Amino acid sequence: MAGSPATSLAFCAAVACAVCMFCSVCNDRHMVEDLRTRRRQMTHREIHTAVLRLAAEHGLDQITVDQISAEAGVSRRTFFNYFQSKEHAVVSGPGELPAEAVAEFLAGTSVEPAQVLRDLSRLLLAEVEAHMPDRDDLRQVFALAYEHPAVLALLLADFNGFEREVASVVARRLGCRPEDETPTLLAAIALTAVRTGLQRWSLSEQPAADSPVPHVERAVALLHAVLAT
Repeated sequence: MAGSPATSLAFCAAVACAVCMFCSVCNDRHMVEDLRTRRRQMTHREIHTAVLRLAAEHGLDQITVDQISAEAGVSRRTFFNYFQSKEHAVVSGPGELPAEAVAEFLAGTSVEPAQVLRDLSRLLLAEVEAHMPDRDDLRQVFALAYEHPAVLALLLADFNGFEREVASVVARRLGCRPEDETPTLLAAIALTAVRTGLQRWSLSEQPAADSPVPHVERAVALLHAVLAT
């Protein structure tokens, strides 16, 4: 038996209220998760900048995890929640590939290697823009890597790990395995251009506000020009 209009309206209002409350709870949960993520990123950054600051003042070999923790305003336990050692804190690690840029790359239909490489270059440029490095920090990281074999080994390991991640994304577009020749080679070539651009930018004498993106774009353009000849 159908209810009265008033009953139906009351029922609809109750459902709407419940949906609204559910959405509010979800939004609150997402806000909390976003805050936690930002806080973790901030703490990660504070520890990284603290070790670079102390290394510049005293030398990496002369500083301890306790000193770095105190400089960053965190406990020793918190330090080890983020990094395995002071050398790991120097390297910090590359950022994640932007989800929207990855989706755009995967939406590409061409599997021709030259076109995939061009699209991959755009994806990596988006990563540089999304995780804009500090030039002085980058310059110091490279300098410490040249001075300390342990830092260099970690830096290369991070690069290799990121390269495997990129190769995995390329493989998804090509419908093959990440360890196959084409995705592995395309990832290595594209990342070589990006690293070259970042190194050139880190050594540049341009104003501090200068962006690494034009330097990376030039390296990528040179790469494609060489491959086109």
